[in-house]
Formats: sequence, structure tokens, C-alpha cells
Amino acid sequence: MSMTAPAFSFDAVSQSPDGDTLCCRCTVAADMPCFSGHFQGMPVMPAVAQIGMIQALLQQQADGKVVIAGGSGLKFSGRIPPGACLTIRLQRRRGDELDFSVQHDTSVVSRGRLQLACECLD
Repeated sequence: MSMTAPAFSFDAVSQSPDGDTLCCRCTVAADMPCFSGHFQGMPVMPAVAQIGMIQALLQQQADGKVVIAGGSGLKFSGRIPPGACLTIRLQRRRGDELDFSVQHDTSVVSRGRLQLACECLD
């Protein structure tokens, strides 16, 4: 199964007037394979799936033309259980950088800075 839709359902997508900030809600599919065995009795969404979720949002918003090329200062400090409803915030920085945060309930569960690249065909 791919880490993109239908694994993630994005809604309530809003963008700031200057276009530099994007916020949305995301419901995580409870049956994603990444929850199986990660961890027994207390499933948690792995960091790679969280980055995949942000990639899926970027792909949706940029018609598939933007990819994550790297990251820095990545912190995965909270638990995301199956079926969680999350709030994702993306903030454009200088050049090709983007800050992100993922919130579950009232806590930020992951954050960091991503480097983006254009996946354009000549």
C-alpha cells in the first residue's frame, strides 16, 4: 500500500493570504500497514510515514510537482495512533525550505524543516 491517499484524508485546507502558510486537518487511516507490529499493543505512526503524509499533502497541493529532498531539525516527540485526526501546518521559508508541524489533540507531535525540490519534466 502506498503512503499517499487513501492512507491520508486531508480536509479543511486553508492558505494564508500571502500564500506562505498552509494548514489542514488530516485523518490517518486506522488500517495503514505501518501500524502493524509498530508497536505490538500500542501502535504508533512511524516517522517515515509522517514524512510520507506531508509529501502526500505537498503532492496534492502542487499537482505532484514538489518532492521532499531533505530535512533538518526533525523532531518526532509524540505518539500518533491509528485513526488520529491531526492538524498539519506548513510554513514556507527562504528558497526551497519549508517548516512543518503536526499536532494531535493539543500537542505538537512532530516538527522540523524540509528542503523541497521541483519534480518537473523538461
